[in-house]
Amino acid sequence: MNDVRVFRGHLVADLVLPHARSLKDRRKPLQALVQRLRNQGLAVAQVGPPDLIQRAYLAIAAVSGDEGQLQALLDGAERIIFASGFEVADLRRDVTSDHFRTP
Repeated sequence: MNDVRVFRGHLVADLVLPHARSLKDRRKPLQALVQRLRNQGLAVAQVGPPDLIQRAYLAIAAVSGDEGQLQALLDGAERIIFASGFEVADLRRDVTSDHFRTP
């Protein structure tokens, strides 16, 4: 019998752009951040109220068969988020795993 492990991780980022005065001011930096994260092979979705001018909430997810690789992906995502023009009001991280036996 073989064992299969699946590791899932996600980040939820509460981002603030204090100098934004309109949704248009926020859109370009947010799109750039989302694209940088997606370029790393991460799934990204804007969650929460979409019409907040100075705030954005992003959910970032990754899946791997290796926990170390998953942690590295999430670490990279955190670096990208903190290097963006957004202030990070909150960043939450969660990792779970499943174990399957194959016949």
